[in-house]
Amino acid sequence: MPAAAGFIRSQIAEIERDDALRWYGVALAFLHVVTYLFWVDQRIVAYVHAEAEPICWPLMPECERLRGLSAGGVALLLRAYFAAAIGAGLLFASRRLVPWAYAGLVLVNLLKLGIMLLDYRLRMNQHYMGFFATFAYLVVPGKRDALRVLVTLFYFWAGTLKLNWEWISGAGLYRPMWPFSGVGVVFACVYVIVLELGVAWGLLAKRAWIFWAAFGQFLVFHALSWQVVGFFYPLLMFAILAIFPLSRFVEPRDPPEGLLASLFMGRGRGWVYALAGVFSLLQLVPYAFPGDRTLTGQGRLYALHMFDARASCVGWADLRHTDGTTTRRDLKLPLDTRIACDPVVYFNRARNLCRARDAGYLAFQDLDLFLTARRASDGEMKRVIATRGFCAKGERYDPFRHNAWILIE
Repeated sequence: MPAAAGFIRSQIAEIERDDALRWYGVALAFLHVVTYLFWVDQRIVAYVHAEAEPICWPLMPECERLRGLSAGGVALLLRAYFAAAIGAGLLFASRRLVPWAYAGLVLVNLLKLGIMLLDYRLRMNQHYMGFFATFAYLVVPGKRDALRVLVTLFYFWAGTLKLNWEWISGAGLYRPMWPFSGVGVVFACVYVIVLELGVAWGLLAKRAWIFWAAFGQFLVFHALSWQVVGFFYPLLMFAILAIFPLSRFVEPRDPPEGLLASLFMGRGRGWVYALAGVFSLLQLVPYAFPGDRTLTGQGRLYALHMFDARASCVGWADLRHTDGTTTRRDLKLPLDTRIACDPVVYFNRARNLCRARDAGYLAFQDLDLFLTARRASDGEMKRVIATRGFCAKGERYDPFRHNAWILIE
């Protein structure tokens, strides 16, 4: 305990003596303000209160036990979350209040995590990056370097996900992308790959013209992305990117050779390399699972869940009754996100039907669960789930291994 307390004190002290880090704390608190506005816009209260149907996380399969608040209670909780985010940001404005600001940022993130655990539909790539950036800020020494390397890796690994025709052709886009059309969309999508895999490293460059050229391109990229993905992602990335200009304008400066060269020559801090290694290894986890990860969703819980492909699907349950008749129930939820066709969603909906039957709210003998899906660029639907007697089998979702009931051929 004394060692842990000393470690935390050293993290706070690093923020106290570096104005760039202190103001970046304001940016990280702002992420939660944007999150609150997004959640209000998405009306999440409607599906995370105690009486709403739960769609649980693979790592929290009994999430309904956490749902003790009414719709009004959830609305109050969200307002408290918003107020705590504002308070944490204001505290970072004063150097002598940094210890309280640090504690406030921890509290706000724990509150956000608690809300997110209420329902899997709250999962978004934006939260994944926000939590990772905050983790680096709170507990990784050498924070300036760690954060800049981490954000660069956000882009690099996102670029690797786009190395497919679904993205390059523009078929993966949910909405038109002004001012591009026709072949211009293909060029724009290829440009994004080049931007994320190559230009991103310019964010770590020593030469000002290289850095500002790279940084400016990312600002334009996120500004244009607003029309495709809405306000949440661009505003979040503007806040996360703030570490780069802060690190250039506020003393101390980078080493003479620059951060990028310093890292490649092995002169960076061990904690920075460790963070980069752990984050990169997590991006490889989905590749340990068989099948098309876009359709099965397996392993993507631990990695970036970027805008790389668009899936369409049809999922249903055939309820079998004691008299031999069958009733078909559509299980599709109105989700405009990358989890709309995730087998986890359909697994949860089928499980909820079984539980409703057991509780006497529905009358049927058993159900057969089916899900077919395809990428936007595919010609035919592929069978992803075809489980007969779902309730009797008592299927479980294993977040660490391939689930045999998810078909991969």
